[in-house]
Amino acid sequence: MSKDNNIIPSGPFKGKKIEMAPTDGVDVFQSLAEEFMEAIFGMEPGSYLITDESSLRDFKGVGDLELVDMHRKIRCVYDVDVSDIQSGNLVEIFTRIHRYTYGPAQA
Repeated sequence: MSKDNNIIPSGPFKGKKIEMAPTDGVDVFQSLAEEFMEAIFGMEPGSYLITDESSLRDFKGVGDLELVDMHRKIRCVYDVDVSDIQSGNLVEIFTRIHRYTYGPAQA
């Protein structure tokens, strides 16, 4: 595949390069991510795209949810408060849920 395939050929972004954000962190929590997206947003696997840079803000308004509603729902479903995660980053949220559910990772 040529590098030119990542260049937008026309329109207002003509000549700009498209680059997919990494998904290494999301991949680590794949099962939790799928469960989370279904429980919080009602989205089934394959109906959304999340990357390591995805945040709750990317889903604001889904199902009429605002951030405060998302925080409340996460607390209700997982018994974990994530409202202090300013970025709303999903990988950070998955990490916290995992830590509170299973304890800190062992080396």
